[in-house]
Amino acid sequence: MLVARDLVKAFGGVRAVDGVSFAIGRGTITGLIGPNGAGKTTLFNCLAGFHRPTSGTLAFQGTRIDGEGPDRIFRRGLARTFQIPRPFPEMSVLENVMLAPAGQTGERFWSNWFAAGTVAREERALRDRAMHWLAFVGLDALAGRPARVLSGGQRKLVELARVLVAEPTMILLDEPGAGVNPRMLDTIVDRIATLNAQGITFLVIEHNMDLVMRLCRPILVMAQGRLLMQGDPDAVRGDPRVVEAYLGGAAA
Repeated sequence: MLVARDLVKAFGGVRAVDGVSFAIGRGTITGLIGPNGAGKTTLFNCLAGFHRPTSGTLAFQGTRIDGEGPDRIFRRGLARTFQIPRPFPEMSVLENVMLAPAGQTGERFWSNWFAAGTVAREERALRDRAMHWLAFVGLDALAGRPARVLSGGQRKLVELARVLVAEPTMILLDEPGAGVNPRMLDTIVDRIATLNAQGITFLVIEHNMDLVMRLCRPILVMAQGRLLMQGDPDAVRGDPRVVEAYLGGAAA
């Protein structure tokens, strides 16, 4: 579904992503791990169009996307969440979830006068989809509340619901477990697994190794901008290069 070949992203003389190649299979939950500074977030930013790769290629569902902007990549069905969600605090939870879809008739100025019926129908359908996904993540009871009242874990679930309204085929999740209490983390893991069973592919950055080992197959390991290895959880757990990448500096 997503293929990177010899991907490089350089900032001056520093290669934050240095010749990375991988393929994400359709229907998988792939983990992306590595120590701080490994280049994981920079790689995500390249995949989602926030950074233009210095060199190399990216293809999503057989179409080259390297060099495309985030809005175009999003419309292709490749969406992402962020490690620290930032909803509009004074808008309602429901309004925040309804923000995602692009190309609505009401976005065109004159349509609100000359196609008011179409605008109203789309708005009702969008509201229904947003409420469906809020119920899916267990937050429909908070639909009318301002987003500022949400906890960190609830904000992550709202961001997931917002992405789902746009009906993506693949989602890039940036540390869904960061700063989340164990009960909320269980909810997030369960929702990801359910969505995956329904056909959505995931690539997940995560530092919570328990979450990664429970949820992800395969796992990609980055260190110093390079792809160190990839494999199933047992192979990753037992690979001395992974142990060195995480613990070598501390052991020294």
